[in-house]
Amino acid sequence: MTACWKITFITQHTEAGEAALEAFGALVWSMEKQADGTQFQVYLEDEPQSDALALPADATAHIEYMPPHDWVSQSQENLPPVPVPPFYVHGTHDAPKGGAWRSIEMQAGMAFGSGHHGTTQGCLFLFAELLKRRPRPLYVADIGCGSGTLAIAAAKVGCRTILASDNDPIAVKVTADNARANKVAPHIRAFTAAGVNHPAYIGQRFDVIFANILAAPLIRLAADFERHLTPQGRVIISGLLNEQARSVKARYRACGLKIEQEYRIGQWTSLCLMR
Repeated sequence: MTACWKITFITQHTEAGEAALEAFGALVWSMEKQADGTQFQVYLEDEPQSDALALPADATAHIEYMPPHDWVSQSQENLPPVPVPPFYVHGTHDAPKGGAWRSIEMQAGMAFGSGHHGTTQGCLFLFAELLKRRPRPLYVADIGCGSGTLAIAAAKVGCRTILASDNDPIAVKVTADNARANKVAPHIRAFTAAGVNHPAYIGQRFDVIFANILAAPLIRLAADFERHLTPQGRVIISGLLNEQARSVKARYRACGLKIEQEYRIGQWTSLCLMR
């Protein structure tokens, strides 16, 4: 693996921190609520210039060189399996016993999302709950697919046509690799795109739209998601801290969508929305 640079900063202004994070062109990022604010950790391919970082006024960046190593894999390789009935997210050696589970094999790699984060688990839970209430969706979009966990979950329950896109080409490759490993590649088309800005989305409507990204882009994409939703479709979103949920919900209501179900895991909120 190539070397990279890690930026760590804490701010009381989470939305401003998100805006700065988007501008970094990060390979991998994380954010965690702490007593003195929200801590952001961002990994970059190129050395960042501290005077060019548009950080919130109360934030001071700690920049650290990370020698060549697969840091993401190291952090994920010892993670335990994640059961979110009927889904079971696991590594190669942790396959579920018994045939009742929808097994999702995810390997550690250079892409955001292994199924262990509270946001991914929240989306899986809301999707599982939706499957109890509604007929199986046929057309699904996974915006910001990361490692492809949600797209693969959709394929595992019989969704036939799934578009999985991310603005990171590495994530797109990992999604395609994971789709092949899970034997659902024929049903998942993975490609690079920012939001829904891609010819594949033109004129398309979906029964389910997943978006596990960040609060700021979720707000920007609300109208696009509404436009690409079937009349009985659902939008399942996450990547927002609990205190960000109110502003995100307000934006989606303004776009004609209402909250059908809300689910919280720790500091993270996940939402299922409908017309």
